Amino acid sequence: MEKSILLSSHYFPSIAYFELLVKYENILIDFGEHFVKQSYRNRCIIYTSNGSLPLSIPVIRNNKTIVNEVLLESNSNWKNSHWKAISSAYNSSPFFEFYEDDLKNVFFKDYKSLPELNTALLSHICKEIGIVISINTSKLYVEKSETNLDFRNLINAKKNYIQANNYPRYIQTFEEKHGYIKNLSILDLLFHEGPETLNYIKAL
Repeated sequence: MEKSILLSSHYFPSIAYFELLVKYENILIDFGEHFVKQSYRNRCIIYTSNGSLPLSIPVIRNNKTIVNEVLLESNSNWKNSHWKAISSAYNSSPFFEFYEDDLKNVFFKDYKSLPELNTALLSHICKEIGIVISINTSKLYVEKSETNLDFRNLINAKKNYIQANNYPRYIQTFEEKHGYIKNLSILDLLFHEGPETLNYIKAL
C-alpha cells in the first residue's frame, strides 16, 4: 500500500501547500502534532495595499496542546477583522466577487476548533479550484516512519518553501507599489487567476 505524504493543518494555506496537494494522491494531515506558535497552522499571508499582511487566528491552548485540541477564541472579533482585511485586499482583483459569497458562508460558520475551521476552508477551496483528492487526517501523532514524505516542517512561516523561487509571476493588484510577492495564501492566486488557478499549480 502506498504511503501518504504528511502535512500540517494550515489556515488558508500557501500556494506551495496546494502544489503538494496536486502532485501527490495520498494526503495525510497530522492533527496529533504539537501546536507551534507563529506558524501557518493559524496564520496566512495576504497581499494588501500596504504590502504583505499576516492574519493570525487567536486560539486557546497551552504549551503542550496538540493541534486537534486547539480551540478558537470566541470572545474576539477576529473573523470580522480577517474578512475585512481579505475584502479590502482583493475586492479589486478580477475574481474576488465570483468566489466571495460562497467563501464567506463557509468562513463564518460556527467552528469550535482550529482543525475544524482549517479543514472546512481547505475542502471548500479545493472544490473551487477543481482539486479532486482524498484527504485523510490523524488525531494521533504520525511518526516519520509511517510516511514517505514529511512536509510538516518544510512549509512554514519562518522560511521559504524550497521551490518557491521558481514560481512564475502572475499579475497582483498591488504589484506596482510593492513588487511581485511569491507563495502567498492560496487566496491571492485564486482571486487573481480564478479558473486558471489549477493550471498554474499543475505547472509548478
